[in-house]
Amino acid sequence: MAWSQWVPLALICLLGAMSPGPSLAVVARYSVVQGTVAGLLCAVTHGLGVFLWALLMVSGLGAIIVNQPDWFNGIRAAGALFLLYLATRVLTSGRDDAPVSQPEITGGRLRAAWAGMAIALLNPKIAVFFAALFSQFIRADAELAERLVLAGTAAVIDALWYALIAASLSRTRVLLPLQRHAVLLNRTFGVILVVLSLAVLRSVWQA
Repeated sequence: MAWSQWVPLALICLLGAMSPGPSLAVVARYSVVQGTVAGLLCAVTHGLGVFLWALLMVSGLGAIIVNQPDWFNGIRAAGALFLLYLATRVLTSGRDDAPVSQPEITGGRLRAAWAGMAIALLNPKIAVFFAALFSQFIRADAELAERLVLAGTAAVIDALWYALIAASLSRTRVLLPLQRHAVLLNRTFGVILVVLSLAVLRSVWQA
């Protein structure tokens, strides 16, 4: 792929990653509650999930999924239910779920990694975004290496953006004031996830 083609692709991927949504809420929540490592794990696994979606789209199989309403609505419904699950965990968590100086536990990190991957794979907007984006950049006769570059670009930019978010929120000057209001933040994140999930379920119901 020519440099003149890659730069616009990278910029669009960056703008897509920067768009606020459930992924931002999830990464931010784990960064604040579990700390830097959990936030970075969530960011990296989210990037891996994006890579899988992007690879599916550049392979041509993604178009089949997007054009199958039943399959696509099933993914959307699963994503909405996952958001409701996360919202339930957040809203029922107490003050002890937000350690200030306690060491992070492995289980929390594993949950963060799993949540990052799941929120990416169960977000159908990512599929739609890449289906539209790659249709403008991919050639029908593109070799595997070119397709991997396209998918890898999207994944790396996504992971780096959310890693930056996680690192920024995990800085002491930012983290400590946030953790002092951990319960309020948990409730805020939970409400955001509930609203997003209900919006998706409504769109599925009306489809």
